[in-house]
Amino acid sequence: MTSTSLNRTLGFWRAFATCTGLVVAGTTMVSLGYSMGLVGPAFMVSALIAMFVSILVSFSYAELSSFMPGAGMIGDYTLIAMGPFMAIVSVLGGYIVLVSAAGAMESITAGLAVQSLFPSISATIVAITMLVLFLVVNLVGVGVFGSVQVLITGSMIIGTSIMGLLGLLSIGTVGEIQSVPFNPKGWEVVFQSLALGIWLFVGIEYVAPMAEEVVEPEKTIPKAMIFGLLTIFVADMLFGQAIAHYVPLNILESSTAPQVEGARAMFGHIGAVFIVLITVLASASSVSSHLAAVPRMLYGLAREGLLPKAFTYVHPQFRTPWVGIIAVFALLCIPFLLSIDMDLIATLILASCVTWLLSYVIAQINVIILRRRYPNIKRPFRTPLFPIPQLIGIAACLYMILTIHPETEMKLRIYAISGGFMLLIVTYAICWLRYKRIPLFRPVPLEQLYGLSTTEVDQARTTPSSAKALEHV
Repeated sequence: MTSTSLNRTLGFWRAFATCTGLVVAGTTMVSLGYSMGLVGPAFMVSALIAMFVSILVSFSYAELSSFMPGAGMIGDYTLIAMGPFMAIVSVLGGYIVLVSAAGAMESITAGLAVQSLFPSISATIVAITMLVLFLVVNLVGVGVFGSVQVLITGSMIIGTSIMGLLGLLSIGTVGEIQSVPFNPKGWEVVFQSLALGIWLFVGIEYVAPMAEEVVEPEKTIPKAMIFGLLTIFVADMLFGQAIAHYVPLNILESSTAPQVEGARAMFGHIGAVFIVLITVLASASSVSSHLAAVPRMLYGLAREGLLPKAFTYVHPQFRTPWVGIIAVFALLCIPFLLSIDMDLIATLILASCVTWLLSYVIAQINVIILRRRYPNIKRPFRTPLFPIPQLIGIAACLYMILTIHPETEMKLRIYAISGGFMLLIVTYAICWLRYKRIPLFRPVPLEQLYGLSTTEVDQARTTPSSAKALEHV
């Protein structure tokens, strides 16, 4: 093991917790309630379609990580498929934008939730405390992170599921369940809300960059992602359907805390306290996932010379990428410099969704390119019915970008923010690669990426058995 290698400590449940830890976030709980109010109970159809698309996308990440278990994930995959320029764009565009925009809202969401119950408590103090706590947890090591994440994620999913189920069955509720039309706005609104549906699931692939730390990643990663998607769908729909039958849809759509409105309507003050706790746990889980996975993507890019070398530093005792973790921590502190309101939160969330979906498109194109370039390399996990899932997934992601929001003014604002981020990233990529004298669009051979000999990879291109050499990198 080299001085910059990572430890394998994550089993299925910790991998599952990493998958769901980012997905079930404080911001997704708010967007779930808003979406139920906007679309009605038929939002379940939007979410179901979005889950199906997410499963297709997860196939691509599972295949890529199974034969390229590098910590850079999308960066490494894109580097050998489309070259350094697209590798930088895929990582910084898809994930650094997320952390800087939507991810940075998570700690503030938790702070505001606590402040709604205890007005004398500063939301900023709560947010800073949460960030510092998970900074320390992730600096100490991924094993500690995994233990914390399993507890948080399990409590969160079980809690929302039970609350939703009890509400739908009218067990222990203080309010009366109401009859609500299933699809009050029509199917056009349902199919224009797929982007809201996908936000319930984006980030499920966060376990892929941790392939070097997962036990049997070729089996564990796809199982964790698919099981995570199914679990999240069930938990969200139980809770979402329940609150839609206790709170008028227009209130859910307009409220800044629709999940709290729903819990209070079902179970009174106790319900409100409980859902605030769940919101805090969701935000904490998301913050911890950001601090666990994104630094490893930066580690992968820096390892190939696409970011400053400092990001390759791994702490000699804890074996964690400290520079990347601290950099992500700094990005998560951005909310303290802004004046936060719900309009800003919604805009930043959807701007992040645009760039994230672009990253998904790149990942699926990578699979198609690499199947043709390295057809015989052993892939412990292969996408079923290739390339149909990739083609459907690419089309679906582009459709969701085009229908990111039904209102034209809001859509233009979202495109302006996401476009501004992408302009900065493209400018950095061009300038850095020119400075380093690295060709922008020349794919990096596998032998260079993993330190294999040219002969090993040339044989792997044509002889399946020779690809076993790649299993040991």
